[in-house]
Amino acid sequence: MKAAVIYKPGDIRIIEKEIPTPKENEVLIRIKACGVCGTDHSLYTGGFPADYPVIIGHEFAGEVSATGNNVKILEIGDRVTVDPNRVCHRCEYCRMGKEHLCVNLSSMGVHIDGADAGYCVMVESNVYKIPDNVSFEAAAFTEPLACAVHGLEMGLVKHGDTVLILGAGGMGNLLTQLCVLAGAAQVIVSEPIAHRREIALENGATHVLDPLNQDIDKELRKLRTIGADVVFEAAGNLKIQARSVYYSRKGGTVVWFGCSPAEGRIEINPYDINDAEISIRGSFNNPFATARAIRLLGSGKIRVDNLISHHIGIDDYLDVFKIFGSPDTLKLMVGMD
Repeated sequence: MKAAVIYKPGDIRIIEKEIPTPKENEVLIRIKACGVCGTDHSLYTGGFPADYPVIIGHEFAGEVSATGNNVKILEIGDRVTVDPNRVCHRCEYCRMGKEHLCVNLSSMGVHIDGADAGYCVMVESNVYKIPDNVSFEAAAFTEPLACAVHGLEMGLVKHGDTVLILGAGGMGNLLTQLCVLAGAAQVIVSEPIAHRREIALENGATHVLDPLNQDIDKELRKLRTIGADVVFEAAGNLKIQARSVYYSRKGGTVVWFGCSPAEGRIEINPYDINDAEISIRGSFNNPFATARAIRLLGSGKIRVDNLISHHIGIDDYLDVFKIFGSPDTLKLMVGMD
């Protein structure tokens, strides 16, 4: 099978590999579609560490092609997606219900082989069937949508809230839709790329702002004089993260959702955080949210069709990071057929 293998930052190659054999509790999945995300880009640029070499990619869907002897529920031909994060179920974090913080966490495309390939294997417990009305490409949004569901919970969004989302890439647009569904009265999206602002409006944003030509704080306070109840930083941009805390109202919540560089540092005034009682929260992975994300996709309440900007074949995977983040892009979707 063909596979996109990252050997070190900046070094990705399309190579031929043997199709993996599932162990007794694993399934072999023939991959149909795999999305490209900010984590993949950070792996390529070196901003996020990985266990090299590794097949990149973790947002995907496909069909069960073979099963191990101890697989109980899934069958050959089932349409599926996965939670790409394997945990130990033994460490203290797992035992306290914080599996996504597992000290032995192994994530596809980062620590173990991922899904930008013809096939992959995953333990049955991490594999989920998808409804017939959800296409493989739509199902490839399950993992990022599950992460956004967790982010929404970390933000504690309530009915009537004013929410500010900084960044309208794929994740920002998923967060926009979830905040609307959660009952936010105002969902304000700041994004420098005009095309992405238009998509955010399609996806329910009540207001969009251009940070290159507008004063975000000034425009925000025209809409809510005290600032936002919840601020999501969804770009993984250090300068934006540093500024994000000053868009919050007193007693508000700031969620650093975007994938920041591992060695990045920002400077904020702790007096301001203490004086305004602002809560700063991280949002990592997708704990216990995969099934809910699939149900949201199946219900049609979350739109993903307008988030796919490019379709790329596995043979052309090396082009991915030449176009990633350019003004006409949103989600890049890699097809294996």
